[in-house]
Amino acid sequence: MSIGRRREESPGTLRWVFSATVCLLFTSLTGADPVALCSRGKPHHPVVVCPEATPRVQAVAQELVGTLGRMTGTTFTLGMGDGTTGIAVGTAADFPKLELAENFAIKALADRERYILRSHEHGLHVIGATELAVEDAVWDLLYRLGYRQFFPGRTWEVVPSHPELGLDVDVEEKPAYVSRRIWYGFGLWDHNAEPYRAWCARNRAVQGFALSTGHAYDRIIRRNKATFDARPEFYGLLGTERKSSKMCIGNPELRDMVIRYALAQFEANPDLESVSMDPSDGSNWCECPRCADLGTVTDRAVTLANAVAAAVTQVRPQALVGMYAYNQHSPPPTIEVHPNVVISIAAGFIRGGYTVQQLFDEWGKQAQLLGVREYFSVQAWDRNLPGKGRASNLDYLCETIPAFHADGGRFFSAESGDNWGPHGLGYYIASRIMWDLDEAKRVDAIVDDFLARAFGPAEPPMRECYGLLNGANKHPLSGDLVGRLYRALEAARKLTDDREIRARINDIILYTRYVELYRTYTQASGDDRQAAFETLIRYGYRIRTSMMIHTKALYRDMVRRDKSVAIPEDARWNIPEDKNPWKDSTPFSDEELRGILAAGIAANETIAFRPIAYGTKLAPPADPIVTNSGPAPPEITIRGTNRFYLWVPEAPATIALQVTGGLIPHYRDRGDARLELIPDEHEFGEAVDRGSVPPDGKEREVTLTTTYQGLHILQVSDGSDKTRVRWPRELAVSLPCSLAERVNWQGRGTFVFWVPKGVTTVGVFVSGAAEFLDGTGEAVGHVRSKAGEYAALNVPPGQDGALWTMKNAQGRIALMTVPPYVATAADALLLPRELKR
Repeated sequence: MSIGRRREESPGTLRWVFSATVCLLFTSLTGADPVALCSRGKPHHPVVVCPEATPRVQAVAQELVGTLGRMTGTTFTLGMGDGTTGIAVGTAADFPKLELAENFAIKALADRERYILRSHEHGLHVIGATELAVEDAVWDLLYRLGYRQFFPGRTWEVVPSHPELGLDVDVEEKPAYVSRRIWYGFGLWDHNAEPYRAWCARNRAVQGFALSTGHAYDRIIRRNKATFDARPEFYGLLGTERKSSKMCIGNPELRDMVIRYALAQFEANPDLESVSMDPSDGSNWCECPRCADLGTVTDRAVTLANAVAAAVTQVRPQALVGMYAYNQHSPPPTIEVHPNVVISIAAGFIRGGYTVQQLFDEWGKQAQLLGVREYFSVQAWDRNLPGKGRASNLDYLCETIPAFHADGGRFFSAESGDNWGPHGLGYYIASRIMWDLDEAKRVDAIVDDFLARAFGPAEPPMRECYGLLNGANKHPLSGDLVGRLYRALEAARKLTDDREIRARINDIILYTRYVELYRTYTQASGDDRQAAFETLIRYGYRIRTSMMIHTKALYRDMVRRDKSVAIPEDARWNIPEDKNPWKDSTPFSDEELRGILAAGIAANETIAFRPIAYGTKLAPPADPIVTNSGPAPPEITIRGTNRFYLWVPEAPATIALQVTGGLIPHYRDRGDARLELIPDEHEFGEAVDRGSVPPDGKEREVTLTTTYQGLHILQVSDGSDKTRVRWPRELAVSLPCSLAERVNWQGRGTFVFWVPKGVTTVGVFVSGAAEFLDGTGEAVGHVRSKAGEYAALNVPPGQDGALWTMKNAQGRIALMTVPPYVATAADALLLPRELKR
């Protein structure tokens, strides 16, 4: 079965039409007759299903009946019919008189969710190709009528009041991605299973094809333990022992056993559509000669997946086999992938120095079916904090979801969390874009709709609040951030007495208090840290039903990673509340919420300076900078992907760099350190030269050549195994040092930066430590903060228009009121071109 691209459609336009007595909501496209659904408190059409409608279709039709009744304040009915009159809900096969079945033939996977919404003189067609498509259609219809389920739960459900309701619509829909999963790492808990299910259905974040891609090798071994006990040679060989869960794929009998396992899964479950053949997590691949003969680690994994797909499709031709491109098997294979194997490119844990874009390009040469394995929220990475998870970054979502689709991705699986405080708006927007890529172009309108419908008159301060939560805005975790959130929430509460709006604001207050408690925990040590940890877990459990933070993951994961804290046996996450001294589900009273706001505002001051924006087009200053300080060595040690700015005075030019990759020995399996030289003036922003060094801890020379003069970007990517780069003393190299862009330098460094004339305060953010010296070398301030804090350094008289020094700098540092660029020497510093010294 092929996977078709989404047919281009003209988007509907939404308009409100007012008269003296009628308020009708119209979604207008040409080719349809408008239909009045309700007026003067009287419904004009019943909801209709066919007499043989399945329970699933009847259930969603009943939800439509109930929701229309809540919107109009009247009672709609559910009846039987042939679809020619009334609000017809069902599959094309349910209503043969409509003669739609041929139009709904399933020729590609996306066709499974194809549906139409069509108004006509006698009612409305809500018709889908399958039961799932019917559900999609019902919730799309309600969305067009103003209904919203922004986040899970009744608090975040918006049911507009429209006593007079009509519709003019004629659309045909099917999704861009055939599978759209936003799922919780660590799984569901006692309170969130049904709200989560409902949110997914109401936002069409569902699977048109149930693709299985999770780590599978361990499961195969568990379910065939007797066989593995009898045949230890099936385990992977490590040294002299057969013990690895990376099975001996080079053994043809092992492959036959896995094939039998897969066939048994399909035989036991006639509805099963796919089986995963993704390797177990981690490394420890078999070291035997037969496995080595198969080729790379990726080739081995593909060999097994191919064998399973070839066997399975003999009995189930449309079945698929799922596998990630992840970790050690993320690099592309040298062999062709079976047409029924889906490769989901992981957007993290990539080896070999590849970018996600490169993996799509290279895997696409061998595989016909591609998907995405995304990381919207990983508990160990973001801890439910503002701006930390990818789902919080609206720019990232709008850029990557369409880009992955353009690269061939058709299956989307995003690890996420029950943390709708920091990520809810992102999850909601992602669900819109995964269905219709054009939604990425109207994200501002989606945000406006969210703020207006969810917060009504409190929209202005809540817009500020969500701006602070948006990861694209790069607000670091600090007392300033917490203080601004509290102040915006206080202003929002003052603007409305509406009970439903207040409930949503209260949820964000509870979330902000969590952020405050987390900062307290990170700054504490010893007994104070244990006490802060207990307070955090107790609080997280108490607010769990708000679904603002992923309490289950927090409860389970933090204690595993922080060995300085502990949870008593009787307080573990899986001990019931009536037996657990740390668990208390008492709701927060309004008095408590007011107390949280007041105390939070008092305890978290906001910064005393206003950041200054500078240009990004850099050049050497017109006049040399005079300084008394000596230069630091022209080198930097970094991890991850980093970008430097360098100046080429004359072209053509060859730049010689001394590069050492793999400075963390146990990470040397992450691929080469890769370098790209990108001219700022290049029309397409592409590299003019590339180089690489192996991750072996040995220094090597890399030469990069350019035919462009002026500003260049040097990008270094090393898979986070740490790389040192040294450059010639005469080369002007500057490092970005802002909230939006920075170099992840390792250890301590000493750098110079420019304080322009007229600047009276050097505003900085420091999560780590740094000593700041003015142009005379006098200390102006020593800023140290483990959790991250802003500081305002007063500029002494005569020390503006001078070169300052940042000494022993470590951690994350951002310059906020001066040009955010640093260098190891005065003559290496590049400054915004418009700056006049």
